[in-house]
Amino acid sequence: MRYYLAILFTYIFNTLTYGQGISVSPSRIFFTGAAGQTASQAITFSNTSTNEFYFVANIKDWDRDSLGIKRYYPTANKPTSNASWLSLSDNTVLLAPGETKSINLTMTVPPSAPNQLTNSMLFFTQVKEQKKDLAQGLNMNVLLEVGIQIYHTPTGLKTGDLEFLAFEDRGIIKNTNGVAVRRMDVKVKNTGQVNKDAYVRFELTNTQTGEEIPIKAIAIAMLPEAEQWVQVDLPEKLSPAPYLAVAILDAGSQYDLKIAEKEIKY
Repeated sequence: MRYYLAILFTYIFNTLTYGQGISVSPSRIFFTGAAGQTASQAITFSNTSTNEFYFVANIKDWDRDSLGIKRYYPTANKPTSNASWLSLSDNTVLLAPGETKSINLTMTVPPSAPNQLTNSMLFFTQVKEQKKDLAQGLNMNVLLEVGIQIYHTPTGLKTGDLEFLAFEDRGIIKNTNGVAVRRMDVKVKNTGQVNKDAYVRFELTNTQTGEEIPIKAIAIAMLPEAEQWVQVDLPEKLSPAPYLAVAILDAGSQYDLKIAEKEIKY
């Protein structure tokens, strides 16, 4: 008896380049046409591998949960969806080894479009037939799925700001890898009507010695008027002392830096 395991990997990155030799760009598309207008954007696929790839397009609605993780829905279920405004010059993409190909994505903004940011996700899912000569036993068929975020931003929306709402010490927990860490959470709010990208940078300083413990910055993206918890993991154990934890919210040169502080003890 033969068993087949199909595994679907979804890639939604700023630069869509894979070890399998497939790249797709851009990863995000921002349309700004007024109600009643039509705009287009080319999507480019490059296959630098020695294999043939075949992708089929589909569209879903999406949002983010309280931790910023994307959630997907069938189209037409979200009031902020623009999925029905989209059309493709080709709903399938066949890439021969070494081939580069482009298709056009067109957005036709209806006259009754709401005066708010709308979004959807355009997926290209690899389709691959099982070979008849697969060996007996468990065979794995690894498929790729590329997600491109699609936005429409009407003119005149309020940009607003990003603000800290809370800074919490959750204590010692085990992360997803089973490693014990000191978990700190900061809550961020997007007060504007547009999508925002930012970095939350953390500084941890021993207030007795002045020693600074390096902490990796975290990139975030927030939909309009969203609230989101950003989690940062500090070392489980440090030299016993009081420490100052500082969170810095950096949304770019057009926004002022926001700073939140919290004293903690190890």
